[in-house]
Amino acid sequence: MKNTTQSTNVTNPFEGTTSKNAVGAIAFRYLPFWPIFVFTIVVSLTISYFYIHYQTPIYESNTTILLKDSRGGSADGANVLEALGLANGAKSVDNEMEVLKSRVLMEQVVKDLGLYVNVYNKGALRDILIYPSPVKFIALNPEDLKNSPDLPIAFEYLPTKNSVKIAGKDYALGSPVRTPYGDFIINPVKQDKPISTKGDYYIQIRNIKTAAKFAQSALVVAAAVKASSLISLKLVDQVPLRAEDILNNLVRVYNEAGITEKTQTAQNTLKFINDRLVLVTKELSGVEGEMQDYRQSQGIVDLTAEGRNYIENARENTTQLAQIQIQLDVLAEIEKYIVRKGNTIGTVPSTLGIQDPILLQLLDKLYAAELELTNLRQTAGENSPPVAAVQERINQIKPGLLENLNALRQNLLTTQGRLKTEGSVNSSQLRGVPQKERKYLEISRQQAIKNNIYTLLLTKREEVALSQAAAVADSRIINYAESKGTPVKPIPVNIYLVGLSIGVIIGILFVLVREQYNQEVLFRSEIERRTDATVLAEILHDDSGETLVIKDGSRTVIAEQFRALRTSLNFIGIQGDKKTILVTSSISGEGKSFTAINLAVSLALTGKKVVILEFDLRKPKISKMLEISQEPGISNYMAGLATYEEICISMQDRDIPGLVILPAGTIPPNPTELMLNGRLDVLMEKIKTDFDYVLIDSPPIGLVTDAKILNKYVDACLYMVRHKYTPKYYLNLIDHIYANRELSNINIIFNGLKLRGILGRYGQGYGAGYGYGYGYGYGYGYGYGYGYGYGYGYTQEDDKSKRGISGLISAIFKKPAKKKTNKSQN
Repeated sequence: MKNTTQSTNVTNPFEGTTSKNAVGAIAFRYLPFWPIFVFTIVVSLTISYFYIHYQTPIYESNTTILLKDSRGGSADGANVLEALGLANGAKSVDNEMEVLKSRVLMEQVVKDLGLYVNVYNKGALRDILIYPSPVKFIALNPEDLKNSPDLPIAFEYLPTKNSVKIAGKDYALGSPVRTPYGDFIINPVKQDKPISTKGDYYIQIRNIKTAAKFAQSALVVAAAVKASSLISLKLVDQVPLRAEDILNNLVRVYNEAGITEKTQTAQNTLKFINDRLVLVTKELSGVEGEMQDYRQSQGIVDLTAEGRNYIENARENTTQLAQIQIQLDVLAEIEKYIVRKGNTIGTVPSTLGIQDPILLQLLDKLYAAELELTNLRQTAGENSPPVAAVQERINQIKPGLLENLNALRQNLLTTQGRLKTEGSVNSSQLRGVPQKERKYLEISRQQAIKNNIYTLLLTKREEVALSQAAAVADSRIINYAESKGTPVKPIPVNIYLVGLSIGVIIGILFVLVREQYNQEVLFRSEIERRTDATVLAEILHDDSGETLVIKDGSRTVIAEQFRALRTSLNFIGIQGDKKTILVTSSISGEGKSFTAINLAVSLALTGKKVVILEFDLRKPKISKMLEISQEPGISNYMAGLATYEEICISMQDRDIPGLVILPAGTIPPNPTELMLNGRLDVLMEKIKTDFDYVLIDSPPIGLVTDAKILNKYVDACLYMVRHKYTPKYYLNLIDHIYANRELSNINIIFNGLKLRGILGRYGQGYGAGYGYGYGYGYGYGYGYGYGYGYGYGYTQEDDKSKRGISGLISAIFKKPAKKKTNKSQN
C-alpha cells in the first residue's frame, strides 16, 4: 500500500488530487489554464455567432381544423343524403390526415399561390427569399414547367420599363411570355411596402411536382388531441407569411374538394331521378288518358261497395308491387354500377326503398375501398403493396355484393309473384262484377302505380336539390394559420449554449491531453501512487538566479521550505550519531546540488558543523555554484595526492561559519574504482568525527552506481524528483530501489515546483503571497508528513500583506519582473 502518512487536510496549490471538495478539485485542475478556456470559448461563441447569421431562419406556422362528425346530424344536407343512402358515414381522422398530406392537394396549392417560382435576394452570408415577390408568375401550362438549373438565374425588376429581366433577357409585364422553363404571364404585385430593387436578385423555377414535394416535406399533420376529431397542421418555412398562406390555402383546397365531392354526388343522383321522372311521366300520362277515355265511354260514376273494397285491396296490392318494382329498378342500377364501372371511382346509385342492411353495408364498404384506392394512387405507385391490398379487398367485396344482390332480387321477385297471385285471386272474386268495372279497376291500378312512383321521385328530387344547395365542408377552421414571432431554427440561445459547451470541452481536452499524456512528473500524487517512499518535502521553483536562497534572517517561501526540510530531518532519524545524508537523483539536472547546498546552509545557521562532500566525481557542480576551487579535492585525496586538511574549504568568509566543502577534485578516469581503494572508509570516519551533519552530493543513481557504493556510510537518502522534468518511468526505479533497500532510508524531495498553466509564469509572486506562515502546518500528529500554513504574512521582497485569493489575483495580474533563470536549482 502506498504511503499515506502525509497530511491531506489542506489544499496544495501544486497538487490536483488532495482536495476532498469536488468543486475545489475541478477548479484547481482547470483554473490555471483559464486563458485557454477563455480562448476556446471566445472562438466557439464567435463561430456560433457566424453560424447563426449564416443559417437561414426557419419559422413555424400552425393551424387547427375540426373534422365534423356526420353521425351527429349537424348538417341537413348530410341527413338528406343519409336518408337516400348516399352518405359515406363518419369521416376518419386518420384518413383525412392522409388526404391533407396528399400530393394532389399540395399541387393545387402550389398552382394557386404560384410557388413554382421563387425570388431570392443574394446576401453576403445567406440568400433571402422575397415573399411576396414584386411580380407574380402565372404559369399558362403548369404541367409543362421545367426545373431551372442549380445555378442562380439573374433576375431584375424594371418597373419604369414595365418589364423584368431574366438571365439578361427582357420580358414584358402583363403579356404572355415564353421562357426556357415554361410559358408565363408576369404581373406586378401591389406591395404594402416598396421593395428595394437594388442588390443582386435571382429566381428559381420548379415544376409543379417538385415544388409540391418541397412543400410536403415541410408539412406535418397530426391529431391535435387524442381521441378527438381535431387535426393540427404545422408547416416550417423561411418566410412566416408564406407558411401561413400555404396552410390557409391547403385547408381551403381540402374543403373545396369535399364540397365538390358532395356536389357531384348530388348531381349524379338528380340526373338519375330526372331520367326516371321523364319515363314515369310518360307512363302516367298514358294511363290517365286511358282512364279518362274509359270512364267517358262507359259512363262510370260510382262503384259498388264490393267494387270499392276490391279497389282498396287492389290499391294496397298495387302499392306493394310499385315499391317492389322500384326496388328491382334500384337493384338493376346498383348491379350496373358494380359490373360496368370497372376500377374507377364513381357515384353510388340511390338505394331508394332498399332496407337490406347487408347490402347497404357492402355498398358502403365498396365505396370506401374505392375512395381509399383513389387516394392511395395519388400518393403511391400503381403496383405498390397498399394499392394492391385495397384492390384485392375490392375484388373480394364485389362477388359477395352481387350474390347478396341476386338473393335480394329473387326475394323481391318471389314477393312480386305472390302479390300478383293475390291480385288474381281478388280478380277471380270479382267475376261477377260487370266487365266495365273490372276494366276500370285495372286502369286505376296502373294509374296508382305510376302516380306513387311519380310522387316519390318528385319528393326525393327536392330533397337532393336541398342537400346540394346546403352542401358545406366536412371540416371547420378552429384557428387560422399563425406563425411564431421567433424562428424555430436556429435558436440562438441553444446555439450559444452548444458553442459554450464545445469551448469548455475543448479546453478540458487540452488540459487532459497536456497533462494526462505528459511524460514528466507533475503532481505529488503521481509520486505517491507509483512508490511507497515518503515525500519528505516540496521545494518551489526559484527564479532569483541565486545559489544560496537561504540566509540568516531570510523569510522567503523557499527559505522557509528549507527550514521545514531541516526540521523534518529529525523525523527520519537524522540526529545524534545518525548524521550522514546522501543526496541523489535519477538523472542529472533534478536539483540535488542546489538542495544539498541550501540544506547544508540551513543546518549551519543553527550553529552546527556541516560538511558537503562533492562526490559527483564525473560532473561536479557544487564547486562551480559556490565559485570555489575544485582542486585539490576528494579524488586527489583518495588517490593519495592530497591530505584531508588540504581538501577542506571553509565557508566562513561567506558568512556561513560551520560549513565546510570538500570539492570533487580532479575528474578521474575511474571514479568507481577510486572509491573502492579503501581511503574512503578513513575519510568518512574522520568526517563523522569532526562534523555534526554530513551531506553527500552523489551522481544520479539512474546512470552510475556510485550512490550505492556510498550507501553503506549514510543514515538517510534524499532522493530528488523535479517537477515537470523527471520522467515518470523513473518513479518505478525509485520504487524498486525502495522495495529492495538498495539505499538506506529513502525520502523523496519534490523539487522545482511551478504553478500550472498561466499561473506558472508568476510562481515567485504567488509564493510570496503565502509569506511567513509557510510550513507551520507541521505537527507530530502527521508522522513524517507536514502541512501548509497558507495564511498571510510578510516577505523581505514585499511589505504588503497578501491574503488568500487576493494574493493569488494580484500575482496573476501583476507584471512579472525580469529575472535570471536559476540554473543552480536544476
